[in-house]
Amino acid sequence: MPLYDPPEVRGAAPVDAAVTASQGLHVGLLGRFGVQVDGVPLSLRGDRRRALLATLTLNAGRTVSTDELIERVWDTPGQAARGALQVHVARARALLERYLGEPLIQGADGGYRIDLDAHRSDLLLFRSLAERAERAAARGETDDHADLLYRALSLWRGPVLADVTAPVLHARDVARLNEELLRVAERGFDAALARGEHQRVAARIGPLVADHPEHEPLIRAQMIALYRSGRQSEALRVYARTRTVLAERLGADPGRELQETFHGVLRGDLDSRIGAGPAKATPPTSTLVPRPRTHNETRPCAARRATTRPGRGLVPAELPSAPRALVGRAEALAELDRLVDPCSPVPGSVLVRGPAGAGSSALAVRWAHSVAAHFPDGQLYVNLRGPDGGPRQPGEVLRRLVRSLSAGVVDAGDPDGPPTEPDEVAARVRSLLAGRRVLIVLDNAATAHQVRPLLPGGQGSCAVVASRTWLTDLLVRDGLRAVPVGALSEEHAVTLLRTLLGPDRCPPEALRRVAELAGCLPLSLRMAVAWLDAHPERPASELVGLVEREDPAHGVSPTARMAAVLRAGPLGAGTVAGKYRPGPEPRA
Repeated sequence: MPLYDPPEVRGAAPVDAAVTASQGLHVGLLGRFGVQVDGVPLSLRGDRRRALLATLTLNAGRTVSTDELIERVWDTPGQAARGALQVHVARARALLERYLGEPLIQGADGGYRIDLDAHRSDLLLFRSLAERAERAAARGETDDHADLLYRALSLWRGPVLADVTAPVLHARDVARLNEELLRVAERGFDAALARGEHQRVAARIGPLVADHPEHEPLIRAQMIALYRSGRQSEALRVYARTRTVLAERLGADPGRELQETFHGVLRGDLDSRIGAGPAKATPPTSTLVPRPRTHNETRPCAARRATTRPGRGLVPAELPSAPRALVGRAEALAELDRLVDPCSPVPGSVLVRGPAGAGSSALAVRWAHSVAAHFPDGQLYVNLRGPDGGPRQPGEVLRRLVRSLSAGVVDAGDPDGPPTEPDEVAARVRSLLAGRRVLIVLDNAATAHQVRPLLPGGQGSCAVVASRTWLTDLLVRDGLRAVPVGALSEEHAVTLLRTLLGPDRCPPEALRRVAELAGCLPLSLRMAVAWLDAHPERPASELVGLVEREDPAHGVSPTARMAAVLRAGPLGAGTVAGKYRPGPEPRA
């Protein structure tokens, strides 16, 4: 079912358009832009003339005002744009009249319009077929509904107007059209899956998802198609890639339906969750999808929810809030994905190491939030630095983990009381983790001795350790992999400042100087934002002067110097006074 042409043939004439394009006028909009007369392409030269014709044909049947046309043809129009538009319209009319015998472009009501019959434009034909499909669905004619959607979607040849240079046209008109096309694609894929065409959908959906990697309904359809085609590992990779894209571009996690689809694929019980439909009648001849385990099997499935087994109690969700803005860490997040491989039945443990102020803790927590759905039996978080700044003892932390993992558990009790010896408590933690899929974040680790008893012993759980130092003993003896975290690039540091302060708060030169004085370290940059927020009436240049004059005896690091500036003097007047009261140098 070629809902979207495969890469090697994308751009070829669509099925329905091939017939109509051979006679009279035909306009192609659902892919590369083109106008044909009797099957012969017209030579449309000039970016602005192409943008003019694309705007008018995209809005066929509607008068487009002169102001709208100028806005779409010229990204930044000058005073002469109105006269230049009239010249472009006159030349486009002459070209069309030469081949068609009529100018086609009509002037009306302070603008211009083009009227086309449905079969003269792939977009209009697409809409006609989609409407017919909906009417067929309303009558209960499911096969006709699926066939009409197939014919409509076969007209979509790739990114709409990809070869037309018109930023405003793409941001407004094309963006709305893409949403319309995607809604029809969702219905088309659903209809194909309902007919059991899973392998066909899996073969055709890839290019469309690649062009729209944030559109979750299509990604869900792709995962279902791959799963029912016996390609479970590919479906899991699709989810992992989507989660990374959403985190990097939107700072968001996948939605509930996509997460539930992931869990169904991971456990092998997807069809029992969403309804198998015709899938049961057309099973693949060779499947990699594991069957769900029964309760009397001796080895528990590592990916099953704790709430599905008696006595497991409350599922812990202890992660602190993630940072609102995480800039310049896309590569580090991708490396965490690669090393841990949260989609794997046996995820790995990692060490996130960065100097003070580099944001290793923020990175670990943000990544943990993005993969929380992969660990449905809980997410634990422990700050290994005590209130006095010293390291917490492993025994104390282990007892805390026992309480978290045992919360709400119905248990007969231990006749000898809870264990107190560190080795016994560590063994209890491993027992509680057995058969579970839990993510443990160990923040501010000081030594390998402090961390080792806290590492999970089972295969389904993993730990992310954040530290200022290289805990090489963990890397060598325990097999943890390392993700180094350093200062941001100057570009990313300025982007972080602009994101937190707003685009117009400070001039670019001042932002660059603030970033330089902050050592491009996220913590120092956030201190600078705190100072500027607390002193809205003062320019960034004043902060620059204060940091430059700060006595190096207060600390040689950018974080220490910035903290000293925050501690010194009043915080200013107004509603923000007293908003920030920094103490000693903050710890990353």
